[in-house]
Amino acid sequence: MNNVRELLARLNPTVARLDGAAGGGVVELSNIDIAGALGMVPAGIGRDLLELLHGPDPSRGDILRVLEGITRMALEERNRRSKDYADARATWGIAECMARFNRDREERTVRHLEILKARVAIARDRLWPERLEERMPEISTVAIGYMKGERLSNRERAAVLGVGDSTYREGWAEVVDWLLTQMLEAEQCAANRFCHALQQSAA
Repeated sequence: MNNVRELLARLNPTVARLDGAAGGGVVELSNIDIAGALGMVPAGIGRDLLELLHGPDPSRGDILRVLEGITRMALEERNRRSKDYADARATWGIAECMARFNRDREERTVRHLEILKARVAIARDRLWPERLEERMPEISTVAIGYMKGERLSNRERAAVLGVGDSTYREGWAEVVDWLLTQMLEAEQCAANRFCHALQQSAA
């Protein structure tokens, strides 16, 4: 089978067929085999997305678990960027204060302060919009929709988030794009682990 994700949707039937297994034949996998292979995938947002997108109809608990994982991932990144900005400001502020206290205006000191100030500007530009928590349900809807095959334009995404086109492009687009990258990578990693576990079952 070219895409092992399809096996997750077959957990309801009694038996699924895995083509091209070891030896080049066709191996029949039971629900227990498939569920066991899925259990070998480390818990986390990757496996949760794999199950949500490709498994049988998800329960409300499954959906909430994915939404919680997406929100946690986004807020942790938001906090990391905020900390980077605060650290950059503190480093520059201390250096500037000491230079003034010592009346040090040597070229080397001035150049160092300019570098530190530039780092503050870079960290500030990487900050995400405020009140991220309030937008996470809509952002999650857009991200999960993309992984299901929905290809919304920036204007359509902005409408889902309830913001204007320019506001979306200037701030929220980076959040959505970053989150999508992380989700796609996590789901692909989980799918790879699932495939490896299936191959071991079929060997």
